[in-house]
Amino acid sequence: MSQLASCGKGVGFYGRIVIHSPKNVVIGNNVHIGDNAWIQGNGGLTVGDNCHISRNFVLYTANHCYEGDRIPYDEQLVKKPVVIGRNVWIGMNVCIAPGTKIGDGAIIGMGTVVSGDVPSRSIIGSEKWRILGYRDKDEYDKLDKNQEYGGPGGIPFHADA
Repeated sequence: MSQLASCGKGVGFYGRIVIHSPKNVVIGNNVHIGDNAWIQGNGGLTVGDNCHISRNFVLYTANHCYEGDRIPYDEQLVKKPVVIGRNVWIGMNVCIAPGTKIGDGAIIGMGTVVSGDVPSRSIIGSEKWRILGYRDKDEYDKLDKNQEYGGPGGIPFHADA
């Protein structure tokens, strides 16, 4: 692992961990990060003591500038540090947005997208799934009956070809 700004004692990295801009990352004591973590640290990241982070973790500390010289965005980055307090438990498949602050003792449930301020000792998670809408039934049935299926990239797929 490249040089972190600071790394405490008893830290464990388990599996593939990618940390961009590690010189901006401070990790406390007894921090454990699971496999397949993707951390973009150029905006600044502090992880407090005794944090346990499960696998498939994604954290960003900067975003593209959409109010710059080009659309959809230009090469500038808007940096917003992330602070994860002490004694935090972060579940599998969690994504953390730039500027997030997670208070001491918080628990972040599996699959949660986190942004803003998370109060100390709170337990948060994403809402239960909900239906956003439905496909057109007649069109769906017609395509299925005619075996109009898409392969990779939507290219027509025919099992008998």
